[in-house]
Amino acid sequence: MPFPNWQGRTKVWTREHVDAALRAVMDELPGRLPSSDRAWGELKYGRYDLPPAARVYEYYHSFARAWISLGAVHGRITLKFSKWNEADDTYLLENAGKLTLESIAKHLGRSYPATRARLNKEFKIQSRHNQGYLSAAELAKEYNCPYHRIRDALAAGKIKGRYDRRRNRWQIDLSKLAPEAIAILKQPKLKSYRTTPPDVGNYYQRYGIHRTNRNGKMIAVERGLSNGKD
Repeated sequence: MPFPNWQGRTKVWTREHVDAALRAVMDELPGRLPSSDRAWGELKYGRYDLPPAARVYEYYHSFARAWISLGAVHGRITLKFSKWNEADDTYLLENAGKLTLESIAKHLGRSYPATRARLNKEFKIQSRHNQGYLSAAELAKEYNCPYHRIRDALAAGKIKGRYDRRRNRWQIDLSKLAPEAIAILKQPKLKSYRTTPPDVGNYYQRYGIHRTNRNGKMIAVERGLSNGKD
């Protein structure tokens, strides 16, 4: 049951009273500020100079938003228990691909996994895609081009890209593809001159062999040969 905020016609915890109490906590605590009901409850236990968590939520919807509104630096708060808002998403999308996700997470007061998950699951992109980078395999899929052709063109410098040794992949900027590179990507696939039959996973089917009964024994023969004749 939430704590009532009225005594008769008098409001106990007004916005001004809540702000004053929160500022006092900012001065009192040297490090991380409480951002969850549990942490706030541990701090408030036995104290009547602090508002109930319900009053903070009434005005700010989360502790983290309250601390930010009152001027707390990002290093003292965490948004782990807060929903993403439009300002968070805007900062994420504008800086993904320009700044590292670690830097973005630190600025937003969130963890690296939460920041990466927001970008990947909510917006269906990765930070390198947001800056226009594709790997060689992704570029092959984009242009329906054989992977080996892109790999050879990258090695020869005909397609410009940067090899990321840490991630073990190429990074190719789509906005900087030259007309010659696009021509390579759009070349038709070469006809296959394979002379051996395709591997269908069945040896007998691949080489046209079937098993038959000859003189009471099961033997393997080429298709087209009748029983009793070689």
